[in-house]
Amino acid sequence: MQPPYPAPVSEWHNDTYDAINPTRPELSQAGKTVIVTGAGQGIGQEIVKAFAEAGAKTIHILGRTEQTLGETRRMVQEIYPSAAREIGLWDVLIANAGAISSPSLIESSDADEWWGLFETNIKGSHLLARALLPHKKPSSTIIGFSSGFAFLPASLPFLAKASAYSISKMETARFYEFLAVENPDLNVFVLHPGVIRTALYKKGGLELDETLDTFQLPAHFQYGCLVMRQDHYLVAFFSQIGM
Repeated sequence: MQPPYPAPVSEWHNDTYDAINPTRPELSQAGKTVIVTGAGQGIGQEIVKAFAEAGAKTIHILGRTEQTLGETRRMVQEIYPSAAREIGLWDVLIANAGAISSPSLIESSDADEWWGLFETNIKGSHLLARALLPHKKPSSTIIGFSSGFAFLPASLPFLAKASAYSISKMETARFYEFLAVENPDLNVFVLHPGVIRTALYKKGGLELDETLDTFQLPAHFQYGCLVMRQDHYLVAFFSQIGM
């Protein structure tokens, strides 16, 4: 389909397509040790399935479905470091875990909930990287997840009550840029996964008049990153854009 927004390509996808099918031989992950955070449901769950289809040797799943912000904080502060010691060397890290707050204006927002997104989305990314980087293999790959909200104008109506999420996801993208510069042997990518009706989407109170994307689209799109090398610089992709 034609892109609904200005885009550098002429083709737009809302579902997976043949070029990113994880069963393609050139996208094989045979022999790879993979770590997926936030794998209890939604996109993370689909990512795990895709790596299994691609023949990954071992898939480590971090994070059950988190019911409260406090449990999410405990996951990033306690579980990541202990998991790193047990997993050992790894090839691919998919940093999919994240959080969103209930919609609110800054003036009327709950301060703990508002700041809690930075604890999870930013501090969580920091703790995950700090715990796992010492165990990476040469030319390992990290794929982090940001959001289109990070780069869209704050004046858009559907962003009016999503300040904490938008800002924390913008900082997430910047975090991975620094991570790439500091680790020249590491391949680092950040994805906007698309517009998907996940649990986070519903909690954020989003009701967009957009064509929603499938869970398979971001889960499969990452395979293009895994076979690509960009001289160690961060590359931001929108998964709807065809490769």
